[in-house]
Amino acid sequence: MIGKNNAIISDKEALVVCDLFLSLRLYCIPDCLQERLNIAFPNVKIIPVNTPNKPLTDEEATVYWGNRITSEIINNMPKLEWIHFGSVGVNRINVKEMSKKDILITSSKGLVISSMVASAIAFMTNLARGVHYSQILRSQGDMNRDSFDKYFDQIHELSNENCLIVGFGDVGKRLARVCKALEMNISTISRSKDEHDLVDDFYTLSQLSDAVSNADYIINLLPLNSETEQVFTGQVFDKMKSSAFFINIGRGETVDEEALISALKGKKIAGAGLDVFSQEPLTKKSPLLGMKNVILSPHVAGLSNGYWDRQADLFIENLRCYLENDIGSMHNIVDTKF
Repeated sequence: MIGKNNAIISDKEALVVCDLFLSLRLYCIPDCLQERLNIAFPNVKIIPVNTPNKPLTDEEATVYWGNRITSEIINNMPKLEWIHFGSVGVNRINVKEMSKKDILITSSKGLVISSMVASAIAFMTNLARGVHYSQILRSQGDMNRDSFDKYFDQIHELSNENCLIVGFGDVGKRLARVCKALEMNISTISRSKDEHDLVDDFYTLSQLSDAVSNADYIINLLPLNSETEQVFTGQVFDKMKSSAFFINIGRGETVDEEALISALKGKKIAGAGLDVFSQEPLTKKSPLLGMKNVILSPHVAGLSNGYWDRQADLFIENLRCYLENDIGSMHNIVDTKF
């Protein structure tokens, strides 16, 4: 029930412990959102935990909101009923164990779709049009048509080129629509070969080596799990076209990074756009930092100045449902029984 000043009227009280009080703005709840929560939920107390100079948790907590939860934290919260991840992935915990403990899990699935698609397209278009080479020439004080001419054969159009989307979830489906609008041919790798009107060819993960062989752009959106860890092996990179671009905005650990570096050095592929890495942040000794045919970003593909508005809407609606015991109406419930 909505009361005066848009407060949620509920007899149920809740103690929410939250680790979203770090220095990076993506992991720090804005003051305006904290005020919004205080007004909307007078029966709810939100306290910071698992952050510098704060306790690891609170044994009275019923809700955990954040990204840094561990088994140790869960074991120290006997009253915990609900975990809301501020991320899409929930691989920090064993979801089957949460089912045994009767703990509800929700994620922030869907909040970064537009950002991820924009990042994928940014990598594709910059690599295709040689923008990274223009910036190198600019830094050398030699940016002109004559100096750029040596890259002539490496400049692509997107129209009629082949894009392989590895991981066909919400981001992959949105990306397929954008790529199809750019008149690209779309192939996908997903758990099953479900028909989709935008997709020309379907593959499963076991067919990765075959799938990459005809692709001009390989976009990795895979999550990290036992099936996907280092699935991009040297053998897979060997199957790629020498003119292909590899783009990773999924998880760094899904790639054998040494094999990728070898493929780039040996010109087995034309270039790469990388937002994630096997070790983050990249060390200053990483060969990737000095490669002219590589575009890098520091794990920011999902960033957007609209993120916190979307996170606020999601958490507030789910918290309202939780307080009203309307669990079935909560968004992004994670299946813990698979």
